[in-house]
Amino acid sequence: MEIALVWFQNRRTKWRKKHAAEMATAKRKHEEQEVDGDQGDESDPEADDGDRNTQARKLRRELARQAEELHGH
Repeated sequence: MEIALVWFQNRRTKWRKKHAAEMATAKRKHEEQEVDGDQGDESDPEADDGDRNTQARKLRRELARQAEELHGH
């Protein structure tokens, strides 16, 4: 019984580390995209909003995909 408990604890620890690394990567990518977007042409503010909305949708899709993967669906 204790062996199974240790196995699950190790598995959860491994998952947490992997999840933290994936979240850090997603955050870094998002921040890089924001910086790249800030350097663009500021004459059309609506275009910038469109880029941010697209980036936000991509990030939400990626997070949803990761959540599905974690929950095994």
